[in-house]
Amino acid sequence: MPAMFTAGALIIGAIAALVTGLSKAALPGAGLLAVPLFAMVAEGRGIPGVALPVLLFGDVFAVRWYRQHTRWELLRPLATWVALGFAGGTAFFLVAGSSTRVLDIVIAAGILLVVALQVMRIVRQRPAHESTTTDAVLYGTAGGFTTFVSNAAGPIMNTYLVGLGLDKRELVGTSAWFYLAVNLTKVPVYLAIGELASGGRFFTWESLAFDLALLPAVAIGVYTGRHVLHRLPERLFLWVVLVLSFAGAMKLLLP
Repeated sequence: MPAMFTAGALIIGAIAALVTGLSKAALPGAGLLAVPLFAMVAEGRGIPGVALPVLLFGDVFAVRWYRQHTRWELLRPLATWVALGFAGGTAFFLVAGSSTRVLDIVIAAGILLVVALQVMRIVRQRPAHESTTTDAVLYGTAGGFTTFVSNAAGPIMNTYLVGLGLDKRELVGTSAWFYLAVNLTKVPVYLAIGELASGGRFFTWESLAFDLALLPAVAIGVYTGRHVLHRLPERLFLWVVLVLSFAGAMKLLLP
């Protein structure tokens, strides 16, 4: 793993943490932009490992502030399929070790497709649709798999919720509980894989100390995001989410 406690690594990590905080409180999808930044200070399984504590810290703020806007009826049907995605992610790490390049390309292509479909819906002024079993299967499985292997499920879940017509507070509140639940679930599974399978550990004492140093930047991000969210018009918020999802997908495509 690259040395973390250098000036450059701390600056890059702080920027990633700040972006993560903003994504949790105001700009869903922006968190995917932090993925390549974390990849500059860690490698292999250390990338999701160093990102996870930062994500969890931001999740706590988001749940506390927006829990009253959660649409639970949209989350419950996803649970089984997210678990299936987790199982697929576990199998991926056991088989592929720490290589994720092909996966990044597949995830990015899927995100771009979904974003394109949502843009077409907006441009053609198609009404929001009700969630279906097919939606739950596709988005739940894909979301569970991608969040498990690369913390890259934001655009997938955001485009799913956008298609259901959620307003900005409902989208943030619903996604907040989703990510808190799945991120907490990752911890014991990551620990088990790191101990029982080749490819290295997800967490080290150095990475956890590094995460601790980044927490002030996360706090700045979430409080800034909370201030911004109240001032974003609904339609502008929608476009920001889709643009950030597109940008995140392009980041995954670039080597």
